[in-house]
Amino acid sequence: MIRVSLLNEYGKVDIPERKIKEIIKFVLKEMEKDNSELSLVLCNNDYIHFYNKEYRNKDYPTDVLSFVDGERMGKITYLGDIIISIDKVKSQSEEYGVSFEEEFSRLLVHGILHLLGYDHETSEEDEKVMMSIQDKLVDEVLRKFFGS
Repeated sequence: MIRVSLLNEYGKVDIPERKIKEIIKFVLKEMEKDNSELSLVLCNNDYIHFYNKEYRNKDYPTDVLSFVDGERMGKITYLGDIIISIDKVKSQSEEYGVSFEEEFSRLLVHGILHLLGYDHETSEEDEKVMMSIQDKLVDEVLRKFFGS
């Protein structure tokens, strides 16, 4: 069983919440994390700026933050929390020349991989491993959920 809590602090997002939850469940199943739970917050730059400064001592808005938990509650593991700035999704999709859906999927998968213990900042090898898994999952998400 996979449980997803979604808190939309942003307002209207171009991807339905139901589809976002389906994407999360798909990624967790692909990563063989069937008995898990996570929370996702969708927000603006001001919201994520606060958390980036408070918890990472970085005084600017970022695109995605992951807060790992890992606590087991019976058969379910609470993986943690992901925060995504929809403002950043919009600006980065334009900057990188990709769709909103592709950039959102990339940040969501990136956040999930961090909750699962992957870290691109520890070494070049760890970055290669994480980015390889991320690229594969994003391609699968785009194909399965957005037909691209």
